[in-house]
Amino acid sequence: MQKIVEGDWIVFREQTRKSFERFRADASRALMGGLPGLVTSFEWKGLVCEIHSLGAESTLEFDHGEIVCRIRISPWIFGFPREKILSDIGNVTQDVAGLPSSENLDVFIVHGHDMVRTRELERLIRSLGLRPIVLVDQDDRGMTIVEKFEYYASACTFAFVLMTPDDRTEGGSDIESRFRARQNVIMELGWFMAHLGRQRVVLLHKGEVEIPSDISGVVYIRFDESVYDVEQRIAQRLKGVGLIA
Repeated sequence: MQKIVEGDWIVFREQTRKSFERFRADASRALMGGLPGLVTSFEWKGLVCEIHSLGAESTLEFDHGEIVCRIRISPWIFGFPREKILSDIGNVTQDVAGLPSSENLDVFIVHGHDMVRTRELERLIRSLGLRPIVLVDQDDRGMTIVEKFEYYASACTFAFVLMTPDDRTEGGSDIESRFRARQNVIMELGWFMAHLGRQRVVLLHKGEVEIPSDISGVVYIRFDESVYDVEQRIAQRLKGVGLIA
């Protein structure tokens, strides 16, 4: 996140992949929770939120995929250390942007029917000091399947999509039959590409399996028998995004 000084104003800038509607809802929730004891009220005017606080002026703006937070703190404000206030506001801005935190170690595993390979990947991720999330192992919390997926997936910082030959397509006269992953795997692949960005999604595929054509920019790794055969490449990708040293 970029932090700059413009006269009396401190300006935080952060990129986001959220739509304005999602950003506005998340920002409003954060503001209603209170920021460092300062926020008293706020009002949205188009793409800009004006925040009214005792001892501080602030605005929060959505600008073509960038969040801009400006704050000016009165010198006479007491009881709240200035640097602590700015640090908390910066952290909240980053949270609202929806970017992964360096402290988040949750890694989601998208999988089909092959639980042997799923458990291999789970053990490998855990051995690297991260927390693998396999949906079938999580508490339902009274939610539907889609709600459960979104609840756990949205909290993860990285995703491995494990594509194994679970289904066989029926070939017609001019089409050769082939193996493909379960359709839920394809759906969840697209969801994570939109949510985390392509650089935080890795597609692992076992052997010759049909792969979606429109996945430009996503890293995909083939293995033939065991996930451990490509352990070094998996670790390399996790190092690339700073999840492991």
